[in-house]
Amino acid sequence: MRERLPPAEPTTEDERLFRTFAAAMPQLAWTSTFDADTDSFNPAWYAFTGQPTDLTGAAAWNAALHPDEATAVIAASKAIRLTGEAFALEARLRRADGTWRWHHLQSRPVTHPEGPVRFRLGTATDIHEQKLALRRLEDSEQRLALALESSNLGTWEWDITSDVLSFDLRCEQIFGMPPRSFRGTFRTDFPRFVHPDDRELVLSHVDAAVRGRTAYRLEYRTVWPDGGIHWVRALGRAYYGETTGRPTRMVGTVANIDARKNQEARFELVLEAAGLGLWYCDLPGELVHCNAIYRSLHGLPAEGEVRADAVRRRMHPDDVARVDEAVRRALEERAPYDVHFRLLLDPAAPSQVRWLRTTGRVFFDAHGRPRRFDGVTQDVTAERQLEESLRQTLLEKNESLQTLELVNETGQALAAELHLETLVQGVTDAATQLSKAAFGAFFYNVLDDRGQSYMLYTLAGVPKEAFSRFPMPRATRVFEPTFKGAGIIRSDDITRDPRYGHNPPHHGMPEGHLPVRSYLAVPVTSRSGEVIGGLFFGHPSPGVFTVREEKLVAALAAQVAVAMDNARLFQRAQEAITARDTFLSIASHELRTPITSMKMHAQHMRKRIDSQDPSAFTPERVTRLVEQTERSIGGLSRLVEDMLDISRIAIGRLNIQLEQVDLGELTRDVVERFRPQLSEAGHALELHLASGIVGRWDRYRLEQVLTNLLTNALKYAPGAPLRISTLSVGDSALLEVHDAGPGIPPESQHRIFERFERLVAAKNISGLGLGLHIARHITEAHGGTIRVRSAVGEGARFTVELPIAGPADTPVTPSS
Repeated sequence: MRERLPPAEPTTEDERLFRTFAAAMPQLAWTSTFDADTDSFNPAWYAFTGQPTDLTGAAAWNAALHPDEATAVIAASKAIRLTGEAFALEARLRRADGTWRWHHLQSRPVTHPEGPVRFRLGTATDIHEQKLALRRLEDSEQRLALALESSNLGTWEWDITSDVLSFDLRCEQIFGMPPRSFRGTFRTDFPRFVHPDDRELVLSHVDAAVRGRTAYRLEYRTVWPDGGIHWVRALGRAYYGETTGRPTRMVGTVANIDARKNQEARFELVLEAAGLGLWYCDLPGELVHCNAIYRSLHGLPAEGEVRADAVRRRMHPDDVARVDEAVRRALEERAPYDVHFRLLLDPAAPSQVRWLRTTGRVFFDAHGRPRRFDGVTQDVTAERQLEESLRQTLLEKNESLQTLELVNETGQALAAELHLETLVQGVTDAATQLSKAAFGAFFYNVLDDRGQSYMLYTLAGVPKEAFSRFPMPRATRVFEPTFKGAGIIRSDDITRDPRYGHNPPHHGMPEGHLPVRSYLAVPVTSRSGEVIGGLFFGHPSPGVFTVREEKLVAALAAQVAVAMDNARLFQRAQEAITARDTFLSIASHELRTPITSMKMHAQHMRKRIDSQDPSAFTPERVTRLVEQTERSIGGLSRLVEDMLDISRIAIGRLNIQLEQVDLGELTRDVVERFRPQLSEAGHALELHLASGIVGRWDRYRLEQVLTNLLTNALKYAPGAPLRISTLSVGDSALLEVHDAGPGIPPESQHRIFERFERLVAAKNISGLGLGLHIARHITEAHGGTIRVRSAVGEGARFTVELPIAGPADTPVTPSS
């Protein structure tokens, strides 16, 4: 453009109005002569370009135009000089800050009424943003076309108002159609290309997406013209009228997914073979997307939504907290998700469970927020059962080893232990441990000094105070089989046993009794068949004792029976040794007394003979010496006879020679023989002898019984009045010796009939302490009894009761 001077002031009113209007325009504006030489710019030009207001013409254009568009603008200026027509083009102009912005330039002629061109008016409108947007749109369309081509996506459009459906070439290819062959409607023509089983599904999903204004997503099968079946995945969205709000059209894409479906089918076969259930959750949602195996593993319906809370409700209550903790750690700490839990197959039967193992991973977005939770679940019931079986086998093996060790230790202890109390306590402890009982007891019988049986017990697992305030067990329907040795009782719940709860006043366990549900009772029987006692075990839980525990305790009961027999034999042996030592001690003392007396007499006589003293052989002195010697010899004879009788009694050979004996005459004869001694001891004698009491007895042995009773009175009740009586009571004869001596304390009365028993010290009373013991055995050999009735300060009454007919034909074995 040529350089020109600034324009002259407007000469007409129209020009002033026009320039005023141009100055007010937001666009850049200029005027030029009829031959396109610019002669003025409006203020917006100078504000945009930052040029001085005196710069016009070609200089202003050269400073503002981008070099790439300058040639095109110059060419357009030349063209309008020739044609005088309007022109329009796009060019970049420099802004005051140095940046280039796109503008739409146009110039139009302003003519006189007569027709000639007065001047030209030009404007420049900023289209930079539109230009960039258009360029981005073009780039986007190119990328979209490239993406569609690379992803093999076809596009389709459905005119909802007319029902016309349009496919692009790739879409037709996906449906197996020849290029540009599809012309039809969505509801009438399109369903022919959909598999019959999926047509209803496609139409319903499309309608639902249109009604709900949601995206349409669906995978379904198509049928090609050649009959082939192919899978596609369709996406789409409906658009609505701005004023009416009614759906007008729907556009979308479709892709062939045969390869993916085939891969999924192969993958499903692998998953099915491996029994793997796949699942994922879009966080923070509760909806679980899963395959059929997952549904089957969790016992869920084959169709319909699966929510996380529904899965959680089917878990075993004891495992929920552990699963929740694993989920929390996966979400908050990004820890690996790997957890085992039980699934309830039947909520009414908690023992019927399926063990599942689930592993997974949480995926996070760029901001660290959890977006998706993927995982795999598999049935590990068989694995857990195998583990449990192996664990149980190891436990049982370890338990068996411990049991064997305990049994061996107990057996060794039983064989070595001869102290009864220590033995039974050790057995109770060991049996309680072997049987897995919460507590155990051993009730056993022992004999007192009188030979009477009474019961003792030991406890294990609880202090003795837990049972001491309750009475000893009675022979109820529950306890009787054990105490009688009838057999073993094992009950999973004794409170439900038909033998339980029949005895008043408690009709079961008394208040405060140890809680017993599981019950095991084993009798302890000696080799001779005698029931020694019973082992009893309890546990507050039902079903604790099994056949194993029963057999272990039964075997232990057999061992303890032998051990207790051995302990009793040992105790008796100890007692026998003690008795022997006592007997030897007493016998030596008793034998020494008469022997010493005779020895002193002999020594005295020897001295008198050596001194030739004639007075030593006077009849009176010789007579007295003979009498003293005879008494000493009689004492020795009685001691020897007593010792012989004890030996006979010990081996069960105390013989009796039966004949008809008058009890009154026999009593009178013995008393007459004792009368001098009784008189000398100061006894006032009173006889009450009934006549005619004749029985089948051994005279010598009965004289021995009465002799021992009178000797006992002389020793322990010297000088006390003595009353001797006989009488007949039915088929029995009674012989009573009643002294008014000091009496016998009740706690000592059972001992006086035992061997070597004396109620005072040996130095105060002579004798072996065998008299009453022998008297008892002689009486028992006749089938009778001997008893004492006494109190301190009231004397003692000994009563011998004998059957007049004598002992039974079958020999009676005396108690040892």
